Formats: sequence, C-alpha cells, structure tokens
Amino acid sequence: MKHERLIAILDCLLNEGKKTAAELSARFEVSERTVYRDIDSLCVAGVPVCAEAGTGGGYSIDPAYRVDRSFLTRDELRDLTGLLSGFSDTLKDERLARSLGKLSSLGGGRPGAAGPPPPIMAAPSPWGAPEPDPSAVLSVRRAITERRVVSFSYRDAAGEASERRVEPFTLALLGPAWYLHGYCLSRDDWRLFKLSRMSGVRILADRYDPESRLPAPALGSGWDEEFTAIRLAAEPRVARALLEAVPEAVAEEAPGGGTVLSFEYPAGSWLVRFLLGFGPGVRVLEPDSLRAALRDAALGIADANCQ
Repeated sequence: MKHERLIAILDCLLNEGKKTAAELSARFEVSERTVYRDIDSLCVAGVPVCAEAGTGGGYSIDPAYRVDRSFLTRDELRDLTGLLSGFSDTLKDERLARSLGKLSSLGGGRPGAAGPPPPIMAAPSPWGAPEPDPSAVLSVRRAITERRVVSFSYRDAAGEASERRVEPFTLALLGPAWYLHGYCLSRDDWRLFKLSRMSGVRILADRYDPESRLPAPALGSGWDEEFTAIRLAAEPRVARALLEAVPEAVAEEAPGGGTVLSFEYPAGSWLVRFLLGFGPGVRVLEPDSLRAALRDAALGIADANCQ
C-alpha cells in the first residue's frame, strides 16, 4: 500500500502541481505525519521534492524532473490516456485513476487539461446510457484481484430473479453495456452477466483457482440468455441502420426488393422494444412468435395514444 501511495503522490504532484500536507492527507486518507514520512521516502529515492513554508506553500516537484518515458512515444501515451480516461470516469475505479495518473506523468496529459485534446477518446456512455453501480464495480474488481467468489441477485431479460455465486474473471464493455464474465457456480458454466441487472454484490470468503477454469471461452459466449434465430425483411434505409446495430447479421437481397437479414439475438421483451425502434420499414419473417409479439406491442402503443 505504501509503495502505491508513494507513486500516487508523485503522480499528483507531477500532474497537479503544488499541494499542502493537509491536502495530500485528505486526498490519500492518511495522517499528515504519514504524508511527511512519504515525502521523506520520495526524497531518499531521488525525487526532487521542493518544500515551501508559510502561506501559499506546500510540496511540489522540481520542474526539471522527468520520469523516464522512452518506452512509449508521446503520441502513444496520449492515445492510451484518452482511451483510459473514459473508462476511469465511468467506472469510478481508483486503480484506473492511478493508471491514468501514471500515464499522464509520463507525458500523456489529461483530457480536459490545458493543451490540445487527445487524438482518440472513449466515451462508454455518451448519451446518458445507464452506468454501472460504482460500488458493484469496486466489489467485483476487488474479488477479481483477490480471486474470491462473489454472490449477487440477478434479474434476467424476462424479469426472472435468481441468486448467483460466480468466480469473476473480467469486467467487459460489450456494446453500450457493462458485463461481468465469469464461471457461474450456480449453473456450473461460464456466463455473462449485465452489471445493471446485478444487485447486492457481496465478496465471499471462498477463493478460487483461475487456472482450473482454463481455457476461458471468448467473451461473446456464455450469455445468460436464450438466443433466437431471426429473419427480417427491411427497406434499404432500415437495413443500413440494422446492420450498424447488429453487424454480425447476414444480409441478402430480397426477390421483390429490399434486404433480408438473418442473425441470432437474445430472446425477451426487450427484443420487441429493440425492433420497434426501427419503425415500419422492418417486417419479421421468422419466428412467428416474434412477429405476433411485435404486432401486439405496436397495437398496444397505438391504442394508448388514441385514447
């Protein structure tokens, strides 16, 4: 912990400038006496920390000091910093924030700071899409690091609730949503769980051996939902939008014009809502049950808005 805190203090002083002992104490949740000892440790390690007493004083790093950054070019550092900043802001993860600080101290800069914007950025939830619960993220990240089993309540796409015990391996951003990929002890198989459907996440005392579960399947497998084979007839404008939303779909030219798209998609009421968003330019060819559900939903919307 002390080693990580020393690196974090160094990053803070390099990127944000002068800080008082009180500010560092509050920032890193340690006593001011501990801050004094940490500053002494940085000085012993050869870091040129400058101390100014009195009003307006504090600790800072000699402007001539540079961290070795020969491994990555400045452009590479800025690319990594820009990408990492979006995930750090979304997940509110302290370790990601520390990683961002280290890259910034190497010359990557910080998005939003003085200077040109980064050449590439990631915004996982640019239009207000639901973000994962930070407390759940922190619990899962800790469990992954400590190789501990997590338990939580889960509600699937159909609204069915269940209690799960999972060996967590990866937090993954797939499309617009965050998922936990791990081995579900309750189902004795690999599963993907949408974080927004998880509640009451708890870290258990049970540890697991990740090597015993290898090889792990690709993240595209293990969905905790049933998939349905779908065929749609779509007008050209709608076909383009569908292919953007479902790039794995197979497109064929229809005999009477238009496009037929074939793909698999998780079943459930949210599939109907997904298709309703494309308007009247799409017609379900298969399965019949989906066509009926789509028709009923559209009629229900029409009735509600004609009253």
